[in-house]
Amino acid sequence: MNMDIQLYELTSLFSSVDIGDYISPLAFGMAVDKVADVRHAAIKALSGCYSKFNSENAQVQTEIFLDDCHRVFASSQDWKLRQVYINLCESIYKLHVDTPDQYALRFLGRLLLLKEDPVVNVRLSLGTFIYQNLVNNGKHENSLFLFLLNKFNLLEFYIGLSDDWRSQIDECLQILLVDRDRDVRASVGGVYQPRGTSLSSENLNDDSDSSIQNNTITLGDEQQN
Repeated sequence: MNMDIQLYELTSLFSSVDIGDYISPLAFGMAVDKVADVRHAAIKALSGCYSKFNSENAQVQTEIFLDDCHRVFASSQDWKLRQVYINLCESIYKLHVDTPDQYALRFLGRLLLLKEDPVVNVRLSLGTFIYQNLVNNGKHENSLFLFLLNKFNLLEFYIGLSDDWRSQIDECLQILLVDRDRDVRASVGGVYQPRGTSLSSENLNDDSDSSIQNNTITLGDEQQN
């Protein structure tokens, strides 16, 4: 059995207090490991911890968890840990344990700050997650596309956000759309246009590349450009 599955399954067997005292600290320690596979296992385990805290309405454990996430990952000087924060936000999002605005209040503010991160791989991870998971800009009329959005709760999430959060997502994608790295631009579709905003093509002439090709996002030890 894989390590990530083992730790994740443990979160359903113990109380939120025990998880907060033992499993969560262990997972946070693993999340800062130099080995990518260990960090990957930690992300799944941490999302399980968060889900358990939520289901038991464990306010103290939840607040400690969020503070540690923001301090250890989102504010880290190590770009790989900022990337861990993005991947953790994605893992938690896919559990659908928060209302849209609750998720936004707890994670989205710190997440969107990474739109101007100095490291290409961080911006690429952010763009891919936001565009593929959180965004529905109302321009998709294809019935199959709308069916898939509804099936995976994507449409419900975006519509459920307050106007302020949707505007912040729009701003984030606008910035990433004119990013100096073309892979980052591609990660947000390359055609995204926020409501009522026209983008100049003059910023799209840079041919720089990120070290991740074909929009593949991993937790590997990619080199910073």
